[in-house]
Amino acid sequence: MKKCYIASGWFNPEWMVELENLKAALDRNGLRYFSPKDEAICESDAALDRQKSIFDGNVNAIKDCDWMLCNTRNKDMGSIFEAGYMHALGKPIVYFSAGLPPGAQFNLMLAQSGVAVCTSIEDLDAYLAASIDNGGLMNVPYKGNVE
Repeated sequence: MKKCYIASGWFNPEWMVELENLKAALDRNGLRYFSPKDEAICESDAALDRQKSIFDGNVNAIKDCDWMLCNTRNKDMGSIFEAGYMHALGKPIVYFSAGLPPGAQFNLMLAQSGVAVCTSIEDLDAYLAASIDNGGLMNVPYKGNVE
């Protein structure tokens, strides 16, 4: 659990608050992380070399990190790409899906690629604390309905 890559959108005020809440949960549990939003933001009209530089930086950060916390709210395409890349590297992914009510469906591919699915900040805090006590990320398979 040395260093976490946070895959999450931040493209509107609601998403930004949720990203900050995820970072705060990691901070409360004493965990280091890389958040692309804090490193380099790509302007929508950025030159191709700037776009490539940011892409390469994020890919290198994924390779450098030991695990990922991926926020699935609003199905941000960049976050889903990052999760697929992390999975291809054989590194663990914890998915965060706030507001997933009991009986709701979670994506099959994500459920099978992750070590856990947390549905609230409180759930994430409890999972992180238990994983730290356990000496590493715990595998808690998703048992709900899938789509």
